[in-house]
Amino acid sequence: MSAQPSRDGGERQMVAMYSVLSATNEALLFAKTPAELFQRVCDAAVDGHQFLTAAVTTPDADTAWLRVEAASGIAATQLRESRISVDAKTIEGQGLVGEAYRGMKPAISNQFMQDPRTKPWHGPASRAGVASAAAIPIVRGTQAFGVMLFYAREVEAFGASIVALLERMARNIVFALDNFDREAERQHAEAALRRSEERYRNILESLDDAYYEVDLKGKPVYLNGAYARMLGYDHHHVAESDYRSRQTAAMTHVVFKAFNEVYRTGVSKKSQYWEYLHRDGSVVQVEGSVLLVKDENGQPVGFRGILRDVTERRRTDQALRNSEARFRAMTNLSSDWYWETDAEIRFTRLDSRETGQRQSRNPLLGRRIWESTMQAHLPGGWDDFRTLIESRRSFRDIVMQRVAPGKPPYYISMSGEPMVDAIGTFLGYRGISREITDQKVAEEHIHHMARHDSLTGLPNRLLFSNLLNAALKTAERYKRTFAVMFIDLDRFKFINDTLGHEAGDTLLKEITARFKQALRGSDVIARLGGDEFVVLVQEVPDREHAAIVARKLLSAAIKPIELMGQECRVTASVGISLFPGDGQDEQTLMKNADSAMYHAKEEGKNNFQFYSSEISTQTLERLTLESNLRRALEKQELSLAYQAKVDLKSGRITGVEALLRWHNAELGMVSPAKFIPVAEETGLIVHIGRWVMKTACLQNVAWQQQGLPPINMAVNLSVRQFADEHLLDDVTAILQETGMDPKLLELEITEGMIVHNVDRAIKLLTAIKQLGVRLAIDDFGTGYSSLGQLKNFPIDTLKVDRSFIRDLATDSEDKAITSAIIAMGKTLSLTVVAEGVETAEQQTFLREQACDEMQGYYFSKPVAPEEFAALLGKEKAT
Repeated sequence: MSAQPSRDGGERQMVAMYSVLSATNEALLFAKTPAELFQRVCDAAVDGHQFLTAAVTTPDADTAWLRVEAASGIAATQLRESRISVDAKTIEGQGLVGEAYRGMKPAISNQFMQDPRTKPWHGPASRAGVASAAAIPIVRGTQAFGVMLFYAREVEAFGASIVALLERMARNIVFALDNFDREAERQHAEAALRRSEERYRNILESLDDAYYEVDLKGKPVYLNGAYARMLGYDHHHVAESDYRSRQTAAMTHVVFKAFNEVYRTGVSKKSQYWEYLHRDGSVVQVEGSVLLVKDENGQPVGFRGILRDVTERRRTDQALRNSEARFRAMTNLSSDWYWETDAEIRFTRLDSRETGQRQSRNPLLGRRIWESTMQAHLPGGWDDFRTLIESRRSFRDIVMQRVAPGKPPYYISMSGEPMVDAIGTFLGYRGISREITDQKVAEEHIHHMARHDSLTGLPNRLLFSNLLNAALKTAERYKRTFAVMFIDLDRFKFINDTLGHEAGDTLLKEITARFKQALRGSDVIARLGGDEFVVLVQEVPDREHAAIVARKLLSAAIKPIELMGQECRVTASVGISLFPGDGQDEQTLMKNADSAMYHAKEEGKNNFQFYSSEISTQTLERLTLESNLRRALEKQELSLAYQAKVDLKSGRITGVEALLRWHNAELGMVSPAKFIPVAEETGLIVHIGRWVMKTACLQNVAWQQQGLPPINMAVNLSVRQFADEHLLDDVTAILQETGMDPKLLELEITEGMIVHNVDRAIKLLTAIKQLGVRLAIDDFGTGYSSLGQLKNFPIDTLKVDRSFIRDLATDSEDKAITSAIIAMGKTLSLTVVAEGVETAEQQTFLREQACDEMQGYYFSKPVAPEEFAALLGKEKAT
C-alpha cells in the first residue's frame, strides 16, 4: 500500500467513486427489495475496484451485535464472521461501526492498522490487506438504521470528498428504503383494499336482498346475485342492460321520478316502492333505498341501494287487509265485538260496529275488565274469574253486569281464549263479547213472572212457599211465632161475573194496594189465584196481635170502590194459623189457615177465625162435599124436581120450574144451599147448569109425548153460566138436540147479573130472546135494579122474591113493597109471579093485587117428574 495517493491517483479515485455512485443509483432503480438493494450497492462498490470490501450492517435490536445484511469483496467472509457491536460498553462496540452508529456521522480510519479503535480486528484486516476503513451511518429520520463499511487497500483512501460521496450514497439508500416502505405500504393498502373489496362483494353476494350500483344513466355498475335471482335471470344478462328494459313505461316513470328527486335533493330514500317485470311476465313488487354516489370531488357519479322483494309480503298484507276488512264488515253487521288483551289482561283492542262511530277512546282500553263497573256472575265473582285467567284456560259465555247507580241495566256475555306465540309464550287473551241486556232483562222478567202474580205484582204461590219455609227456619232457630192468614174476597165472583173481568182485575189491584198499606214492611202478602190471598205476619207475640192485623185487613177490604160507574163493596173472610201451635211445616200451616178461612165464610163472612180442631172437621166435610160433587154427574146422582106455577085467576097450572137435587150414597140428600155455593166456587155449576137445562127440556118434550098439555119450563141460570161466553151456543144446541119449542123455555136470571155490565147483558139477552126463549127476573127486589132499568131489557116475567111474601099477613111494609112491584110490573106489561106462597092469606092478597101467577108449597112442593105428570094429568081431566 502506498503511504499517500498522488494527485492523479486522487482524481482517479473520484472518477471511480462517481462510477460507484452511478452504479449505486442504478441499483436503486432496479432493486426490488432492501436486501437486493444492499447487495447491489456492495457489489457496485467492489466491482469498480474502488474498495476491497464493502458491507451494509444493521444492529440486532435485542443484543446490539451487528448483523451483516449484505457484503462483497475479499474480506466479506471474514467480516460476516467478525463480532462487531454498537454497544459502547463492549470492546467490540468501540470501533468505527459503534462510533458511526451512535454518533450518526461517519467514522474514518485512514491508518487502520495503527488505529487503536480498530485493534480488535487488526489480525483479520492484516490478512485481508486492509489499510483504511470508513463507517458511514445510514440515518433515517433522527435515528441510525445501520452502518455501511468500506475497506480500502490504500492508506488515506477516505478523504473528505470520498466521504461526502459515501454519505450521499447513504442518503440515496435511505431514499430507496423510504420508497420501499412506501411501496410496501401501497401494496399493503392495495391488498387490504382487495381484501375489503372481496369481503364487501362476499357480503353483497350473500345478501338475500338485491343490491345495485348504477351510473347516472342507469347503466349497471354492479348487481349482486340476489338482484338477478329476484327477476329470474342469470347474473350476466341483468348486468348488460339497464333497469328500463325490465319495467313498463309506468314503472319506469315511478323509478325515474324517485332517482331524479334523490339526484336533485341529495336526500336518500329509505322505503321507495316500485315494480319490476319478472322473466316469466309476473310483476315483482320491491321496496328499496336510493343513495346518491359522489366522487372524491363531491360530484354525483351514480346511485346505489338495496331492493327487497316484497311481492309476497304485500300479497300477505293485502290478504290481511282484506281479512281485516271482512272482519270489520262482520263486526259492523254483528252486535258482537272482538277484543284482545296483553299478558297483564289489559285491553289492547276493542272492535265493534260502534268503533268507527265513537268520538273518544274506549275507556276500557288499557284497563282490566275487573277495574270497570262490571260484575262477574260467578260464585266467587272476580276472584273466580282471575283464577280462571291465571290458569290460562278458555272460557265461554260468562255473564257480566254493570253495577252503576242511576244507570239502566246492562249485561254482556264474554268468551275468550289465551293467545301464545310460536314457542308457547303467553301473550294475552282474545275473544268476543255481546250485549245480552234484552235477554237478561227478559229472563229476569220471566223469572219475576214465574214467582210473582202478573196482575198485582205480588209474590205467587211458589215464591210465598220459599219465603214461608225461610220464615220457618228462622222462627225455629230463634224461637219466634208468626201467623199465616188466608184471605178470600166474599163477593168477588159476583162482581167479576156481572161487571166483567176488567172490573174484577181493577178490584184485585185496589184490594192489593189496600192490604199492602195495612201491613208492615216485614210482612209478606201473596196472591194464590182468583180472589185468594195469603199473608205471612212476622213475629206475632200472641193471638191478639194477629187479630189486630186481621181487623185491619177486613177494614181495608170493606171500603167502597167504584167499578164501571157503580159503587161496589166487597168483604173478606180471613183464616189464621199460628206457628208453632197450629203447624210446624208449610203444608200444615197453609191447610189449617185455609180451613179457618172457610169457617169464617160459614160464620157469615166479613170476619176472621183462628184455626181449631173443630174447624178442621168442618173443612174435611167441605172437601168431602166438593170431591163427591165433582163425580155427581158421572155417577148420575143429580136429579130434577119440578114445582108448578099456578094462574091466580083460574087456578090452573101455567108453568113449572126445574129445581136441582143431589142424592149421594155417602152424604145422603144434600141441600142445594150447601152444594150450589160449592159448585159456584169451583166452576162446576157451568157443567151442571148445562145438564139441568138439557134434562128439563127433554122432560118437557117427554110430557108432551105422553099427551100432556105443553107448559112453560123455567130453568135457573147461575152467575157463572150467565158470564160464560158459550151460553148462547149451549141454549141453541140444547133446543136443537131436544126438539123443544123455544117458546116453552123460560130462563131465570137474577137482577144482579144484568145491572153491572149492562151493554153485554142487553146484547146477550136480546140474542136469547131472538131464539124465541122467554126471560124472567128471579128474586126481584133483593138487588140494585129498578123498574126503570128493567124497561131496557127484553124481560117477559118478573118474580117477586119470597122474602117479601113470607110476612104479607102481618108486615105492612112487605105488603106495600109487593103491591108496588106488582103495579110497576103490570105497567111494563110483564107477567108477575110471586114465589114462596104457602098460605091462603098470601094467595088472597096477591089475587087482590092482580098478581098473575104464584108458586109455592100452598099449591105444590117440588116433586118428581112422575108426580108432576100425574098432577098435570089430573088437571087435564077436569
